[in-house]
Amino acid sequence: MLKKTLLAAVKLSLVVALFFFLATRATQGSAFTDIRFDVRGVLFLLGGFALNLTATTITIVRWRALVRALDAPLSTIDALRFGFLGFAFNLSPVGIVGGDATKIVLLTKKTSISADLATASVVLDRFIGLYAMFVLGLGVAVASGFYANPEPLARFTTQGLVALTLAATIFLLFIVWPVSAKRRREKFAGLFPLIGNYLRKATTAALIYRDRKRTLGVSFLVTLGVHALFGASLYCFARGLYELTPSLIDSVVLYCSANVGSTIPLSAGPFEYFLDELYPLFTFNGNLAFGKGYGATIGVAYRIATFGVAAFGIVFHVVAATRFFHPIGNVKR
Repeated sequence: MLKKTLLAAVKLSLVVALFFFLATRATQGSAFTDIRFDVRGVLFLLGGFALNLTATTITIVRWRALVRALDAPLSTIDALRFGFLGFAFNLSPVGIVGGDATKIVLLTKKTSISADLATASVVLDRFIGLYAMFVLGLGVAVASGFYANPEPLARFTTQGLVALTLAATIFLLFIVWPVSAKRRREKFAGLFPLIGNYLRKATTAALIYRDRKRTLGVSFLVTLGVHALFGASLYCFARGLYELTPSLIDSVVLYCSANVGSTIPLSAGPFEYFLDELYPLFTFNGNLAFGKGYGATIGVAYRIATFGVAAFGIVFHVVAATRFFHPIGNVKR
């Protein structure tokens, strides 16, 4: 217990320190003074929140489809309850592991499926989310011409997306390859340093879903749309705060590239930092118009929206647990 508390305290300290660094950087430039204050800007901010909420809701429905593929009787209302609560825990200092663990515990109690199956649904859901983000990010980077940007950070970002997409694709081929001794693949995946434990769990999860390829394919395609919505949400927040912003497709590139930082198990901070580093690489009408601090400010606005979505989710979780949604008690559906 003490170890977990100390780890949470360290993570929270890192988040606070990183946000202080980004705030200092923003105040030294014109990022704060250039913020717009008009009705049109407010409408863009509200639109960004609506897109963020919609995309988050779709990800939860996607997870329910993966659960139902295991023949687990999980209703849409319960999936939204568990998903939103898990999302809220994702934003706590515990990080993404806390949110995933919450969903696993609630799912096993509600449906009585094994912890292994519940874990498989959550792990594979997260893997599909990351894989789709890598694929979409690489696709829009090529379509927008960002891949040709000569700046070292742009090249590093593009090369990183290529490497992550290839690695994830090879992992999927590794899973579907017809080998009789499945346990050998799980043991092999666990040998990788640092990420071995996660790869072993992901391998186990994917093997469970080998006969549900249609569900996996539909989930992947839906997730491409989800990340496009998140990118559009980021674009709306940029338009809500500033007159000059990168294009919509550039915002999707920014979202996918910066969100790679969110794979670091911190509730906030890495996404905003990477966004602030990437933002000056983009242009408006062919001219560089964004200094340091703009990306961080937009990232913080995006993060505030995610906290708003989490607050909405907690309210929904509490209300949906009442007899208004379950008039005949705790019935499994």
